[in-house]
Amino acid sequence: MTRPRAVVVTGCSSGIGRAVALRLLGRGYAVYATARSAGPLRELAAAGAEVLPVDLTDQASMEECVRRVEKRHGAAWGLVNNAGYALAGPVEELDPRDIRQQFEVNVFGQLAMAQLVLPGMRRAGEGRIVNISSVAGRFTLPGAGCYHASKHALTSFSDALRFETRPFGVRVSTIEPGAVRTRFIETALRLLIAHEARDPVYAAFRDDLAHCYRRVQHSPRRYGVGSPVRVARAVERALSARSPRSRYVVGTAARASLGLRRTLPGALFDVLVRAQLPTPCPKR
Repeated sequence: MTRPRAVVVTGCSSGIGRAVALRLLGRGYAVYATARSAGPLRELAAAGAEVLPVDLTDQASMEECVRRVEKRHGAAWGLVNNAGYALAGPVEELDPRDIRQQFEVNVFGQLAMAQLVLPGMRRAGEGRIVNISSVAGRFTLPGAGCYHASKHALTSFSDALRFETRPFGVRVSTIEPGAVRTRFIETALRLLIAHEARDPVYAAFRDDLAHCYRRVQHSPRRYGVGSPVRVARAVERALSARSPRSRYVVGTAARASLGLRRTLPGALFDVLVRAQLPTPCPKR
């Protein structure tokens, strides 16, 4: 019997990462499910996953994860970079420390994991890296500039990796979902309301943005919020396809958003965004 292919999945405590881990377990992969704390991974452990605590801001924990996988399998065959969160708020008021933390988790940690698994993949002559980006990596909305910037960066790095690793038998794909039913919006909302506006001109904007997030949270179907299972299916396709696509856009709302961004002139797209989302209103 052939040994199952080992796939490392980050950010498995809930949402997309959990759905990906369960789907891959059902398809016979040897899944290494990771999160900052192993506590929330008990269900995945019971389902057959190897669970490991991995902090994407801690190089040592990432190195230990890859070392354990390579000790058992020789190399990680697959890596699904899923961990991430959204920092919300007007750009002017974002704390530089929070911005750095956003990029540490959403970008630098993902890159570090890819750098750690690639030597083993190159030795094996095969491998798959799947980065969970977002349609947010192709346009930017008010109040989420830092998050969008991190996804733009991850998408760009993924494109470079796709060219650079293909000669070694390693294929790289990017998954681009729209809004997904996870704790993602809840976390963004918590971070948004945790910080008071430093300047009164942004107070109403923060309140309006929080109200917008709550509307999406309470009426997910109305706003086209998709299921993490659909994202998990796209990840499986990227891992199993003989010739995986470079990008997998997931969800009707995601495809519609990208279609509008691609076809509308920039000024008209801006008008559409301002009509749908709050923007700061200067006092007169």
